Amino acid sequence: MTEQNIPLLEVEDLAVEFATPDGVVRAVDGLSYSVTAGRTLAIVGESGSGKSVSSLAVMGLLQIPPARIVRGAIRFKGEDLLTLSPKEHRAVCGTHIAMVFQDALTALNPVHTVGWQLTEALRARRKMSRREAAARAVELLDMVKVPNAKERIKDYPHQFSGGMRQRVMIASALAMDPEVLIADEPTTALDVTVQAQIMTLLSEIQAERDMGLILITHDMGVVANVADDVTVMYAGRAVEQASVFDVFASAAHPYTRALLRSIPRLDQKGAGLEVIPGRPPDPTSVPAGCPFHPRCGYAEDVCRSDPPPPQHTLRYDRRSACHFAERVVQERGGVR
Repeated sequence: MTEQNIPLLEVEDLAVEFATPDGVVRAVDGLSYSVTAGRTLAIVGESGSGKSVSSLAVMGLLQIPPARIVRGAIRFKGEDLLTLSPKEHRAVCGTHIAMVFQDALTALNPVHTVGWQLTEALRARRKMSRREAAARAVELLDMVKVPNAKERIKDYPHQFSGGMRQRVMIASALAMDPEVLIADEPTTALDVTVQAQIMTLLSEIQAERDMGLILITHDMGVVANVADDVTVMYAGRAVEQASVFDVFASAAHPYTRALLRSIPRLDQKGAGLEVIPGRPPDPTSVPAGCPFHPRCGYAEDVCRSDPPPPQHTLRYDRRSACHFAERVVQERGGVR
């Protein structure tokens, strides 16, 4: 394995559950993935599929209890973060792994200026003077293309537009020069033009710094434009893992195909938008067998009784958690 292919971050067989009044919720159930320098991994799925919970586990931001990491490993450059003390875990995630949160307005502190929020970490972790940290904060805002950065560091989060707040969040995440950046639906609630600007910005910064980027999203259009590799999640599990080309050329899981069929297409003007029948399972009562079988046109008796093979390998770099993965790949037509 070449140095370029050595993973920066590896998640192996991660399982996270929550104790709730209605029972135990297994939010993440045996998730594995890896990301290397300079590549983008998109983690895709419906709301409640476990995408964000898995990333909060990586960052050490789960509230324990009610959350509990049942099993698994989270390795950064080979070191399992789950074996570290909370202080040591924060040191790694505050410096080497950073996260851009979904809602910048709630992630930023409303009672402090953005300049104060950008300089706080620099002064605490890099031991910069107030003047050095302020100069670096201006550089960071310039880097993410916030106009008049020198003046705007004096402003509060509510004085920025949604797109500009998200740029501030990105600047904050990049302050410590991380090697891995996790972006949790960074374009949610932004208009299409601003979404494109934010994704272009992330791609440019990644290329410049050769970072590993994990993009959490439900937008398959964004995935097609920026991702190298894709992990599709359903009911807390990875149901398909492949290159972005393979996913869009010939999806190997019925759920992935259903997601792709639900994307509006310009060449089908006037056609009705396809939907996935049914709805995701109750997280406190996931059905036996394959959790997608109640919504799947490929389902047979084995799907209702036996869990799908979690590492059904179609090629060394492609996996599908489906009993009939080969058949799904071969039937390149519509999803059933």
